[in-house]
Amino acid sequence: MRRFASALVVLLLGLGGASCGDDAATPGPPGPPTTSGPTPMDESTTTTEAVIAEDASDDLLGRWLIQAYQDREGRFSDVTIRGAVPELTFGADGSLVFHTGCNRGDTTYRTTGVYDGVNGQALTIAPGVTEEAYCDFGLGEQNIALPAAWLQGTVFVLNGTTLELRTANGTVVLSAERA
Repeated sequence: MRRFASALVVLLLGLGGASCGDDAATPGPPGPPTTSGPTPMDESTTTTEAVIAEDASDDLLGRWLIQAYQDREGRFSDVTIRGAVPELTFGADGSLVFHTGCNRGDTTYRTTGVYDGVNGQALTIAPGVTEEAYCDFGLGEQNIALPAAWLQGTVFVLNGTTLELRTANGTVVLSAERA
C-alpha cells in the first residue's frame, strides 16, 4: 500500500507539473513570450539621435523681425534703412506673410524632416505675391534682395530667439529675432 501511495504521489506531481507549463495543447490565454538571449532591435526602436531630433516647425511659427540678410552681391547686410523693419510671419497653416520694409506680400512654406539642433530642419519657401509700390532710399534694393535671400534658404536653425535661414552648404542668408 505504501508503494501504491508513493506511486500515486509521483504520478500526481508529474501531472501537476505538466499542467503548469506553456504547452500548446493546454487551453487558456497564452503567457508572455519567452526568449533566450538578446533580441534584435526593430526599426521603431528609439536611438540617442532620434531622441535629440524632433520636428521644430511649431517653434518657427509666429513673427520674426529680420536683422540681416545676404544681399544680391553676396554680402551680409544689416537692416538699417530708415528704420524700416522687415519681417516674416510663419502661420500654422503653411502661410508666410512678409514685409520687406517697403512692400508686403504672402507666400507659403513647408518644413520637412526633423530638427537636429545643429544642422537645422529643411525648409522650402515658395515664391510669393507682393505689392509693387515704389521703394526709395535703398528700400528698393532691400525689397528685391530680401525675397531673393529667403528663397535661397533651404534650412532653418533656431538658437534661442534667433532664427537663421541657411543654404544647403550652411551659408547664412537671413537672420531674424522673434518679435
